[in-house]
Amino acid sequence: MNDWMWQQSAEQAHTAMAAAERLAQGLTSGWRPEAMQVPVHLASGEGCFAHENAQVLQFLEGDGTYLHKTSFGFSLVGLAMTMGTAIGNQARRRRAMQEAEGRFRPVDGGRMYMTNHRIAVQGRHQWIDLWFEDIRMSSCDTSCVYLTMGHTPPVALRVWPAPYHFTLYRWLAHGEIVHAGQPPSLGPGGAGG
Repeated sequence: MNDWMWQQSAEQAHTAMAAAERLAQGLTSGWRPEAMQVPVHLASGEGCFAHENAQVLQFLEGDGTYLHKTSFGFSLVGLAMTMGTAIGNQARRRRAMQEAEGRFRPVDGGRMYMTNHRIAVQGRHQWIDLWFEDIRMSSCDTSCVYLTMGHTPPVALRVWPAPYHFTLYRWLAHGEIVHAGQPPSLGPGGAGG
């Protein structure tokens, strides 16, 4: 999945928040989603309540190495080459430092299944199971659901619409009904449980 798929307009962000609010209102009024049939093996008592395509990101540092070039010269051309090499080294070092900074980086993507016990992603390389009991904090914005795990770096799931899936997750995992726009529903690293 490419990043361009997740660039949202203000209208799309509004639509995502509205979907979450409709779900929250339905849950508040007593409506309950029904488990659906999926091709995933589920444990006894486990039901799937949503499945969508998702991209899995993880908060990781990058590689800060860069190629340092050396050039010497005494003529006018040699001095110009030396100066150009020094400027190039500085630019490469700056890019390497930016690349080394920690941020959410894509690690896999595929079909996401949200059950009443876990979020399972059938990735291109492996299955990723995010068990509810391992999730310490959660939040979302209009494009991602952010999960802080007890044993791995934080995870972000790019899924449409993210606020809807966050609201469903909070209800399935904690029995909480979270209304869009109210804490803990917004912002990576924001309040959440």
